[in-house]
Amino acid sequence: MKNAISIVLLGAALSACGGGSDGGTPETPAKPPVVVTPPVVPADSVTVASEAVAKEAGLSVIAGASADESVYDVAADIGDTWRITFDSAKKTYAIRVLSTQFGLSDRSGTFSATTTGNLTTYTATDFSVTVDARTRLLSGNIKLGSMVSTVSGSGYAVSDVAKLAGNYIFLGSMRNASNGAFPFHPKGTLKIAADGAAQLCNGGVFNAQGVCSAVSPQLEAENASLTLVKDAKNGLLVARQGDQDFGIVHVHAGDRGLALFIDRYGRNQENVMRVGTIVAAKQQKIGTEINGSYACAAQGISANMVVSGSTATLTNNTTGKTHAETITVNKLGLGAQAVDFDGVAVFKDPADVPADYSMFMPVSSSMAVEFSTDRSYMGMCLKK
Repeated sequence: MKNAISIVLLGAALSACGGGSDGGTPETPAKPPVVVTPPVVPADSVTVASEAVAKEAGLSVIAGASADESVYDVAADIGDTWRITFDSAKKTYAIRVLSTQFGLSDRSGTFSATTTGNLTTYTATDFSVTVDARTRLLSGNIKLGSMVSTVSGSGYAVSDVAKLAGNYIFLGSMRNASNGAFPFHPKGTLKIAADGAAQLCNGGVFNAQGVCSAVSPQLEAENASLTLVKDAKNGLLVARQGDQDFGIVHVHAGDRGLALFIDRYGRNQENVMRVGTIVAAKQQKIGTEINGSYACAAQGISANMVVSGSTATLTNNTTGKTHAETITVNKLGLGAQAVDFDGVAVFKDPADVPADYSMFMPVSSSMAVEFSTDRSYMGMCLKK
């Protein structure tokens, strides 16, 4: 207790020695710290919508071997399915062939990348693809072996087939695998039930009784019954028609709703292997949201396109030539075959013959698919 008293008295003595009686200037009180509130960055609406779609559908991000890897499963328009992995630390990519109709083999190498806004473009020899960080969508062009292909796909995998249930519209393009002959462009509606049973209605829609019915007297409706099942070996979602594979289904969580990229392959009644792609999206009206600039690519073709109102201005990147096309939204077909059909726009070059036109279907805010009647491959348009 004695020591405690001594300490108190010593403290008092020191205070007395430093008192204000010597005329010194009193200490300036410390200023309170300035609190800097960081600006509130508004959430990106496309990202929020896409993540909500993925969550509702029970989609999971395809996992890589490490946190540095990002993985995408893609449908190649030649009729293959590939898995593309990017290692951001090593700056390497790897393409694993999951399904091929052409005997193709895996490929790997190094890449360079550039990012503009939400879009990152990966380039290498015979390789250029772009990923939208908001929706985990990948699209671009790749040469694998002797085959050049436009690819499109997703960084998501399906866990529960039942959550894909709903009605979709689709555009597609296919041909003979051996020589590219007899191109065919299916278009219409797709209906998926919770048990994985699906109906593909080409050239038509499902009426109130659920029957595939032609949307125009000039179109013949064809119905195909499919079953969606998970492949136990590789986890991929496979569409089967009877006892044969119809194709592999990749699911994209777009901000406009789910979209399906189908790697289509199978033999017809003449036992000819047919290959191609079908892209399906939840049906909704097209409005002014398609206005903007796009980078478009298809087999051997690259172009920039600006959509403004009822006009699309296209510039061929190879020839440098520019021309304008008229746009009719929410229509299927042209002229006498044109019928109301939400979710598709028709592009027409007045200088072309009447039978030549293209159809344009938005998949998300950043991407659309299109096909022209004078080509045998689908095209992909990425919004800038």
